[in-house]
Amino acid sequence: MIIQKISNLFENYGACLDSKDNQKNIKELDFNKTVSIFEKYGIILFRNYSINPKNLNSITDRYTELYAVDAMRREKRFDKKIIRNVDLGEKDILLHSEASFTPAWPEIIWFYCITPPKFSGGTTTLCDGVKLWKSLSYDAKNFFLLNPINYKLKIQIEKKRIPGKNKKRKWMIGSVGSGNGYVDWNKGILELSLNRFAVNEGRKLNELCFANHLLIKLNSENQLIKRSMINGKKIPNNLMREIKHKSNNLTYDHQWKKGDLLMIDNKRFMHGRRAYKKNDVRDIVNLQTSRASFGYGSSIRKTIKL
Repeated sequence: MIIQKISNLFENYGACLDSKDNQKNIKELDFNKTVSIFEKYGIILFRNYSINPKNLNSITDRYTELYAVDAMRREKRFDKKIIRNVDLGEKDILLHSEASFTPAWPEIIWFYCITPPKFSGGTTTLCDGVKLWKSLSYDAKNFFLLNPINYKLKIQIEKKRIPGKNKKRKWMIGSVGSGNGYVDWNKGILELSLNRFAVNEGRKLNELCFANHLLIKLNSENQLIKRSMINGKKIPNNLMREIKHKSNNLTYDHQWKKGDLLMIDNKRFMHGRRAYKKNDVRDIVNLQTSRASFGYGSSIRKTIKL
C-alpha cells in the first residue's frame, strides 16, 4: 500500500498516517517507506487502521527483532507476555524515556488504545529530545556533555538454582552503558550500577537527543534506588528549572482515539501522562521493542534501503 499523505501531529514533529475511516490493513503499508518516515519524525500515529488486540503483536513484529518485557511491574494482557498494561495509578507521570536507566533500554515503544479516556485528562505527553537539546543553554549542554548519570538499580528477576555456582555472581554491562553489578539467583535479585549520559546520538539524525530519566520522581520507579551524577556533582537547580520550562513548552498532548497505535523512538522522544479521574475507563497497553529490525546497529539487522 502506498502512503499518500503524511500530516504532523503537533507543530512540525511527529507523523500521522490516517486511513480516513477506511480501516485498511496496516500490514499493507510499504515497510521501507514507513521506516523512512519513522527515522525522520521519530513518532508515527497509525489511526483508523484495522488494528485490534488479536493482530497487534503481528503488526509490531514487522519492526521488532527483540522485545523487552517488564514482567515484574506490569500486568500482561490478552495472554501475551510482551503486551502489558501501562496505567499504574491515575496521577501525573512526568516526561521520561522508558527504562532509560536500565541495561535493556528499549529502542521503540508502542502504545495501543483500547478505550480512550471518557473524561478530561489521561492524555499521553510527548517531547522531542532533539528539539529540547537544541533549545537548552550553553551551560546546560556543557554540564550534561561532561557529567554522566549514575543509576543504581535493584531488579526482581526469576529465581534460578545453578548447581556448583555461588548464589551471588558478578554481572557485567556491555554496550548499553558502563557499569557493573551482581545477580543473586537464589533471591531473584539483580543489583546494578549503570552509568549513562542524559543525551544520546539520535537514530540516523547526526544530532543529539535529550532523553533520560531525570525529570521523573525517584520514588515512582521501584527498581531505581538511587540517581546521581557519576562524579558526585548535583545538577544545578537553575538547569533543572530550565529543562522543566523548555520541555513543557515543547510538549504535545496526544488525545487518544479508540484503535490509535503510537510508534515512538524511545531514545529520541520522552513521554508522560496527564492525571485522570480514578473512575475513568482509560485502557492503554504497551509493547517495548528492545531491538528494532532496522537501524541502531543490531548484529542481525535487516538491511533497509531508504
